[in-house]
Amino acid sequence: MKILTLFFTYGTSLEDWSKNGSLDREINIYKKFLNYFDKIYFITYGMNDLRYASKLPENIIILPKKIATNNFLYSLLIPILYRKEITESTWLKTNQMLGSWTAVLAKLFFRKKFALRTGYTESLSVVGKNFFRKKLIAFIELLAYKSANFSIVTSIHQKDYVAKKYNITNIHVIPNGIDTEIFKPLEKKDASTKTKLLFVGRLHPEKNLLNLIAAIKDLKNTKLTIIGKGELKNDILALKGKFSLDLEIIESVPNSELPKIYNDADIYIQPSLYEGNPKTILEAMSCGLPVIATDVSGINTIINHKKNGYLCKIDTPSIINAILEVVNNIALRKSIGIAARKYIENNYAIDQIINNEINSYKKYL
Repeated sequence: MKILTLFFTYGTSLEDWSKNGSLDREINIYKKFLNYFDKIYFITYGMNDLRYASKLPENIIILPKKIATNNFLYSLLIPILYRKEITESTWLKTNQMLGSWTAVLAKLFFRKKFALRTGYTESLSVVGKNFFRKKLIAFIELLAYKSANFSIVTSIHQKDYVAKKYNITNIHVIPNGIDTEIFKPLEKKDASTKTKLLFVGRLHPEKNLLNLIAAIKDLKNTKLTIIGKGELKNDILALKGKFSLDLEIIESVPNSELPKIYNDADIYIQPSLYEGNPKTILEAMSCGLPVIATDVSGINTIINHKKNGYLCKIDTPSIINAILEVVNNIALRKSIGIAARKYIENNYAIDQIINNEINSYKKYL
């Protein structure tokens, strides 16, 4: 019997997945893993996560937080508390670097195979963070990458960086997968005189949202919808009031509602300073939505300028010019939307992405 044990990202629960709207999407992904694995364990940080058992097939089993203690101590105790389930597992897996030390301990204690997956590389985004945190991140990454039987990153850039920094070769590039049957173009029902811009993601400094706000403040007939939460929310709302912007922040929506939201928008815009393999851009492209994004690592390997999207610089004037050109050039907007959909179908369809990952497990087994 082949059993996969997934260690949730540090501090994350099924309740968190439900609140941020990703529960159904993540469950659907792991249902597809059951084409290869006979059973999957979810080790989570939620004490009440068993309430979500009815949403899962019977061979995906929730192992919730067992004791009421702080998450760091609990992360060290997990291999002991769930030693029976870990002992019978074929593979251990993580989704992100944060909390990977739990899987490393489980591998060492019980001599199990360990697949380290990271959606983005933390040490690539430590600009401005304090010296101690940078060193801690580097230590955690070194420990995890050296312990893993193989690692999964989502872009060539991350692979090259990790291979050089930690002197490892067992790295697979497997990008985020998109369910193209869910994220697809839909017929637009309402016509608006305003250009509707959309951003989905964390409201954190690396997303460069304040430059985006500065860019739209002088654009007429423009509405910006932001879906996400984070530390910049109050700053964004302050600018909304200062410039009397038509701007809406929605903290969370279920993943099942996102296709309609993408299709209701005219342009998706992501002005990030850096990215890993941004799922929101891929989802927007899959819906045939023209995307404006910054010419930075993690984005410029996805978007081919004026072919399947539009690349701009991170500064305000460049963002303004990009919006104006895409808004005013209807033919360009239509052509990049069509090309974006085709690109996702050919390169990011979820079934093929999952098959690629399963083939990695087979190789190392």
